[in-house]
Amino acid sequence: MKHIILDALAVENSKTGVGQYVQELLEELLEKAPKDMFFSVMLHPSLDMKHPLVKFVSRRKNAEIMWFDIPAIGLKRDIKFFLKRRKLKCDLFHCLYSNHPLFLKGVQMVTIHDLKYVLHPEFMGSKGKLKSIYLKNLMRHAAKHCDKLITVSESTRNDLLKVFPHMSGLQERARVVYEAATVSMKTNREMIKKFELERPYFLYLGELRPHKNVGRVIQAFMQFKAQASPDADIRLIVAGKPHKSFVMPADAHREDIIFTGYVKDDDAYTLYSNALAYCLPSLYEGFGLPILEAMKCGCPVITSDFSSTAEVAGDAGVLVDPLSVDAIAGAMSQIYTDGAFRQELVAKGYEREKEFSWANAAEETLGIYKEILDK
Repeated sequence: MKHIILDALAVENSKTGVGQYVQELLEELLEKAPKDMFFSVMLHPSLDMKHPLVKFVSRRKNAEIMWFDIPAIGLKRDIKFFLKRRKLKCDLFHCLYSNHPLFLKGVQMVTIHDLKYVLHPEFMGSKGKLKSIYLKNLMRHAAKHCDKLITVSESTRNDLLKVFPHMSGLQERARVVYEAATVSMKTNREMIKKFELERPYFLYLGELRPHKNVGRVIQAFMQFKAQASPDADIRLIVAGKPHKSFVMPADAHREDIIFTGYVKDDDAYTLYSNALAYCLPSLYEGFGLPILEAMKCGCPVITSDFSSTAEVAGDAGVLVDPLSVDAIAGAMSQIYTDGAFRQELVAKGYEREKEFSWANAAEETLGIYKEILDK
């Protein structure tokens, strides 16, 4: 029996990208795993016992939960890992997020979700440079010591190779395993009524952070409205919780720009499915999961013409220069005025989203496990 430890300590009670990755991957992976593999899933004690990951792993015969009071990142994490290293003996250790622990011996691998804070320390505020140095050293250690590294896109793999161009064997050890979209297809009638979603609107959905480029989305919308017909009843809905690093544009307080605040996961479908288009001209994404979520819900996508967003959207999205307000506004105008073009994007989006699946991600991940363990 091969014993595999999965570090899922970054999973939180609230929804995060990493938490969704772990949840969706493990549901498929534990189902498809061969009988000679047993999994220990490391979770933090602060996780609610009703969390879907806790409930799912608890029901599995080929898995167990390892409750470890270890932070997801920071010096204390590495100290605690060092002190508990004897309890972590296994055939393979897989850290399911980018902060691979130091001082770990044995066969190991990591999933790198992005390198945004290594490449763009300005996204982290005044202490960004110091934090970036720390994170880069963590990734350097992982790049050097891990038998295999999973990246969630070719773009992220290329970033990894660019940051560590001389790391021995990294090109062969770094593998791409794509994520996929999961959306609860529920319609919230109360939300439709509250925000008048039967009226046309463009949408941004997600946490409001500097790299999401929400400020330019707002500027582009205002430019689009200034050039549109005076009687055009179009709004911009910005749905999501503002991060402390987000600076609200001074002129964003107008009747046709609606800030909903935090939105529950179950309400995403309602927002996507009624929108003219989803706007994510991000300055950096490791993958860009909301692009596939929008496509799955029949919502056209406006996104950046580089990095992983262009890779994920392919020809099913409108790709724009994220630094150009004119380009974003032009995409809005084209989608609003050309109904046939919009429907073409919807059809292409449905087909594009089908190319990504968690079943494939699990099978590819298990294939990497087998490759390592059969050495």
